[in-house]
Amino acid sequence: MTRALLASCFLFLSGCSAEIAIATEPFDVRVPVTSVLQPVYAEVALDLPEESVNTEDLDLVVEQVAATLEVVNPSSSLTLRTAMRLSFTGQATPEDPVFYTDLNRPAYYAQAAEVLPSRNFAPTTRTAVRIDSPALKDAVGRRRVWFIVSNTVVRGDLGTPQLPVEILLEDIVFQAVLTKPFPGLGGALEVGGL
Repeated sequence: MTRALLASCFLFLSGCSAEIAIATEPFDVRVPVTSVLQPVYAEVALDLPEESVNTEDLDLVVEQVAATLEVVNPSSSLTLRTAMRLSFTGQATPEDPVFYTDLNRPAYYAQAAEVLPSRNFAPTTRTAVRIDSPALKDAVGRRRVWFIVSNTVVRGDLGTPQLPVEILLEDIVFQAVLTKPFPGLGGALEVGGL
């Protein structure tokens, strides 16, 4: 009876998995505007937590990856258009972002996956944004990734704009849910004589 009970517990465990949730520390990014109707790009490097880097060695499965942030347009008179791409190649470091325009955009920009489609942010607004792009799953297992954020003035109201003109991405947090499967646990133990 005890042996049958143990065998059924091990078979139940063979279908189980452990869930691991990881998240980055919140960080902020400022993207200035240096032209009107032409985008400016800020490339920002992000080092991912150690737990997300060693997924292959631990045989972890990436279940879900998302990012949350607040997009702030502090300007009292300008509407700003912002978009974001994820790249696995870049020149920026976490301490030093790299800025460029369409005239000197790097070749890897074309391969970067769009994770936040182009969107307008009205003057003096704070907008909560959640990014659930499937491309974020590819970031898990990498030590460093790059985000390329564009910012453009698309409309101005009457009045003198406050300088500097910039979009603020605040409290950016990347979260991942990973699972560790335990396949065949019951079979391995049963062969051992249990």
